[in-house]
Amino acid sequence: MTKPACAPPKKWDQRIERARELAHRYSFATEILTFYSKLAAFQQSFYSRLQSTLGSEAECAQNGRLSPELKPHALESLMPQFRPFLSFLAREGTSELAALAATLEKSGADHWAQILTRFWRRDERDPEGPSEVDEGREPVRPLAGAGPSDRGLWKFAALAFLRPCVEYLADRAAIPPPDVRRPVCTFCGSKPLAGVLRPEGDGAKRSLVCSFCSTEWDYLRIACPACQECRDERLCVYVASQFEHVRVEACETCRRYIKTVDLTKNGLAIPEVDELAAIPLTLWADERGYAKLSRNIFGS
Repeated sequence: MTKPACAPPKKWDQRIERARELAHRYSFATEILTFYSKLAAFQQSFYSRLQSTLGSEAECAQNGRLSPELKPHALESLMPQFRPFLSFLAREGTSELAALAATLEKSGADHWAQILTRFWRRDERDPEGPSEVDEGREPVRPLAGAGPSDRGLWKFAALAFLRPCVEYLADRAAIPPPDVRRPVCTFCGSKPLAGVLRPEGDGAKRSLVCSFCSTEWDYLRIACPACQECRDERLCVYVASQFEHVRVEACETCRRYIKTVDLTKNGLAIPEVDELAAIPLTLWADERGYAKLSRNIFGS
C-alpha cells in the first residue's frame, strides 16, 4: 500500500531558501550553495512531473522497500528527462560539469541508461569492501577540482538526476517501522548522510537522514552508525563556534564520522543543506584521519 499522490512537498522550497540564505552568510560556501539552490529548483520541477512519468510505482518500490534494480520500463520513462538535465549542467554548472554534460550528450541514451542502472543498484553509489574506506578518506569534490574528479563527476550526475525519483517513491511508500539500531536506510538500504537531533521532552532524539532518498529514521542517541560502537569513551563530539548547531560525531573504534545537525539549537536548519554548508568541519575531520561515513552530493 502506498501513500496517495500529492503536490511536491514543501521540502524543496525549504532547501532552496535555506541554501540561498547560507550562501550569503558563509562566503567560503557561496559557490557550492548557490549552485545547489539551482539544482534543487531543477529537481523540484522534475519531482513534480514524476507522477505521470514513472507510471506504476510497483515497478520501483514494493513492500516499503526500493527495488534493487531499475526496471526497464521505469528507466525508459525517465530517459526523456535526462537531456534537459544535461542542458541544466551545461548552463548552470562549472566548466567541469559543462564538459561532463557535453561528453554525456555525445555518448547517447544507452550509455546514460548504463550509468543510472549501475548507480541505482549501488555498484557506484555505495561500494563495499576496502574501496569504501578509501573513498571515505579521499573525498571527491567536483566543484573544487580536488581528488579523482572524473569519478566524482559521474557519481554526481547519477545522484543529482536520480534523487528526485527515489525521494518521490520514498514519499509515497508505506515504509515499515525501523529497528532503531538499523545503521542503513529502511527504504533503500543506503548509508546515512547526516544525523539530526530533534527536541523531545527535556532532551533530544537522534535520527539519521539517508544519503540517497533522504528518508529519516530513528537511531540510538549514543552509538556509531558505522560500526555500532556504544562505549561512550570511544565516541567523540567536536564542535566549532562558527557552526554551533552542526557537530562532528566521530568514532575512535572505526575512525568514521558523521556530521549531525542539532535542531534544538537552530530549528530553522535543514539537515541536508546545513551539512553541506559546514565545509570547514569536513576538512577538519578529514585532516585528522577520520573517514566520513557517506559523502554528500558534492563529495564533501
